[in-house]
Amino acid sequence: MIVSFDLDDVIFNMRPLTLEAFKRAGLPFVKQTSWNIDEIFPKKLCDNLIDLWASDMLYTMPVLDKQMPYILNNLMAQPGVDVLFVTERRLKQPEKTFRQLRNAGINCSYAQVYDQEGLKSDILREIGPDIHFDDSPNVIQGCLTKSVPVVMISNNSTLYNHHLRGVVKYYTNLRTALNKEVLNKIR
Repeated sequence: MIVSFDLDDVIFNMRPLTLEAFKRAGLPFVKQTSWNIDEIFPKKLCDNLIDLWASDMLYTMPVLDKQMPYILNNLMAQPGVDVLFVTERRLKQPEKTFRQLRNAGINCSYAQVYDQEGLKSDILREIGPDIHFDDSPNVIQGCLTKSVPVVMISNNSTLYNHHLRGVVKYYTNLRTALNKEVLNKIR
C-alpha cells in the first residue's frame, strides 16, 4: 500500500509562519479564504510568505498533532506500506522539506520526499498512491480528474477548500483520516 501526504496544513501547522508574514507586512491577520493568495492578499504579504518559506523558519513549524510523528513512524514500519511526502511549494527545496520532516521527528528517508517541478496531481498520478491526503483545492480537483484516490483535510483553518466538501471525502484532521482510511485497513 502506498500512502502519500501533503505537508503544509495537513501535517505541519503553518499558522506561525503566516502570522509572521502578516506581522512583517504590518497587517492584521486575516484567514485565507481562497487558495490563490495572490488574489486575496497584498503583494507585500505574499512576498513575505515566500521569503519565510525559503527561510530556516520552515524547519521549526510545529506539527498540527503532537502524536503525528509517532503515528507516521509506526505507519512507515508496517510491512507492505510505503509512505511518501509530496508537496508543491513555490520554492522547490527537497532538502529543506526533508530536514523539516526529520526535525519534527518523522524518520523518513530522502527518497520518500517529493518536492519537485510540475503539478502535484501529475506527480501523484505517476507515483500511484493507494490514498493521498491533501488540503489544496487545486490538488484535490486534479486528483479527482486524474483518478488519484484522495482524502481532503478540511477544517476551520482551511476555509479555502470548504466548497469541495460535497465532492470528496474529508476529515477535519489527519489522525482521524488515517485511522479510518488506512490504519483500520492494515490491522
